Amino acid sequence: MQITKFENGESLTLAVEGIIDSTTAPDFETEMIDACGKTKDLVVNFAKVDFISSAGLRVLLLAQKKLTAAAGKMTLVNVNDDVREVFELTGFVNVLNIA
Repeated sequence: MQITKFENGESLTLAVEGIIDSTTAPDFETEMIDACGKTKDLVVNFAKVDFISSAGLRVLLLAQKKLTAAAGKMTLVNVNDDVREVFELTGFVNVLNIA
């Protein structure tokens, strides 16, 4: 997994590439928590994410809670059909802002 950061004014975009599973989730969590501390408008680009496991879902939920508590927002963009299906099956479509 690789994460590239892009700052655009008040917004911060993280472009994630690869798979997010129990092996990569700790690094994903570190980057997400760091990003939550730097912005109240976080965009996570999932264009190159092929798979997300429950470990990755936990990180997204944690980031969502942190940003909500800070009156911020997180938006997931470019989610492919396979990953979107995981979000739908787990009910995360009701919790996360997926554009």
